[in-house]
Amino acid sequence: MKTKQLLMIVTVAVLIAGCATVTPKELVDARSAYRIASSGPAAQLAPAELYKAKEALNVAEQSYLKEPDSTKTKDLAYVAQRKSELAGAVGAIAVDQSRKENAEAAFQREQTEIVRQGKQDVIDAEQRTAEARAEIEKQAALKAAKEKSDAEYQWKQAEIARQNKQDLRDSEQRTAEARAQLERQQAETADKAKQDLIDSERRNAEAAEKAKQDLMDSERRNAEARAELARIAAVREDERGLVVTLSGGVLFRSAESILMPAAQVKLDQVAKALLGVRERNIIVEGHTDSQGSDSYNQGLSQRRADTVHDYLVYRGYPGGRIQSRGMGEGSPIANNMSPEGRANNRRVEIIIERQMQTSNR
Repeated sequence: MKTKQLLMIVTVAVLIAGCATVTPKELVDARSAYRIASSGPAAQLAPAELYKAKEALNVAEQSYLKEPDSTKTKDLAYVAQRKSELAGAVGAIAVDQSRKENAEAAFQREQTEIVRQGKQDVIDAEQRTAEARAEIEKQAALKAAKEKSDAEYQWKQAEIARQNKQDLRDSEQRTAEARAQLERQQAETADKAKQDLIDSERRNAEAAEKAKQDLMDSERRNAEARAELARIAAVREDERGLVVTLSGGVLFRSAESILMPAAQVKLDQVAKALLGVRERNIIVEGHTDSQGSDSYNQGLSQRRADTVHDYLVYRGYPGGRIQSRGMGEGSPIANNMSPEGRANNRRVEIIIERQMQTSNR
């Protein structure tokens, strides 16, 4: 709902300013690309990528309102367009994968039906064999009862018996062929199951080795990221995880939520270090001093947290792994009675959450 309202406000502002400024082609293309992606399979199958595209478009729209003809606006619009096109492509790939899985399921059903039909053929052949045998016994009884019949009758009875024997042999041959076919199918099924088991055990071993290597790589990246962050900003550990504290005076002017130029350089360094642990969830918390009302400080802290959140996503951190929270003035780390204390309380904290440990069995 918040995003829809923002888009409506942006659209009205663009219409009002239309007489004085021509919307950059890059922004027009970015809007079109997002509409196409959001109306396609990405809305259901790639919501994370579509969300990144939406956030990127919002940033471009905000830049357009402030600097309509700037290169920055065009660059942001181009980034938003590419993210929308990426979301559409991911959605299309997911559709293809779904179709492939359906085809494989149909193949398995066909194989099951073949085995079932083979079993039924054996049952039918055995039934026909039993019926043929019963017929032979019936004809033999008739022959014994009519021993005094003429030669033609005897010949006919003998022919009937011969034909029945041939039918029996044919039926038994068909039964044997059907049984052999079933045994071949069962052997093939058993061989495939054995090979599948071998493949599964091999994949499990490879997955275990990869998980071990991934853990070692993750620990190494965590150590490197922590060392880099400690060089850039204040870093500490608490029960939530690794907390990186950035002074509000470095990031924002007083009572504003727009990044200063120097803040972008600082955040570029932070983002570069965070990309080394991009598989971790992070929380961006905005804090204020006690100047102003509670509601004003709450809103200001949320806007500042959102700004840092959006910038980190823009610099490449996965949007689905970042949350932003406005903490207002409720969590001071210094006394608000002095200018120095208030400056320390005006801060943004980036919490890298602890990674859940898993085990392979």
